[in-house]
Amino acid sequence: MKPEASINSPRFRRALDFVLKWETVYRKGEAVATNDPADTGGLTKFGIDQRSHPNINIRSLTKGLAAAIYHRDYWLPVRAHELPVPVGEVVFDIAVNNGKARATKWLQQILGVKADGFIGPKTLAAARTTDSLILASKLLARRESFYRSIARGRKTKFLRGWLNRNAALSNFISEI
Repeated sequence: MKPEASINSPRFRRALDFVLKWETVYRKGEAVATNDPADTGGLTKFGIDQRSHPNINIRSLTKGLAAAIYHRDYWLPVRAHELPVPVGEVVFDIAVNNGKARATKWLQQILGVKADGFIGPKTLAAARTTDSLILASKLLARRESFYRSIARGRKTKFLRGWLNRNAALSNFISEI
């Protein structure tokens, strides 16, 4: 594995720190598992939900194991480490919060390449020849539009947090 693909790479660690700020609930200084009835993922800790990870004991999940899951199940599959900074960071956060397929297809649609949900050589090449800040901004705008389109019924209560996360990600990428 290339050093930049490592779980210990500074790039992954910075992106993970951002994700964990939004995905972790603390009580009395300790990360806790939560189960919001409006969240279809069920029991969740560090943003890792029981529905997506049925073989994980969510209540006893450690930050280290959560980091390994994020690296294996999100960072590497969307090839965030191969995408330009800050595009990889935005695609990673979208994959975590909105799904890997959605993150990948949005990237491909914006780039004008075949939206097959697989980041291969053509997607990587297109991303590398596009202004990365403009591309990242377009991804964030696409996600904001998506959030607004799904904020209905039980999900309405999440809209402010989703928009705050999107704005924070915009600020985060402007600093890297």
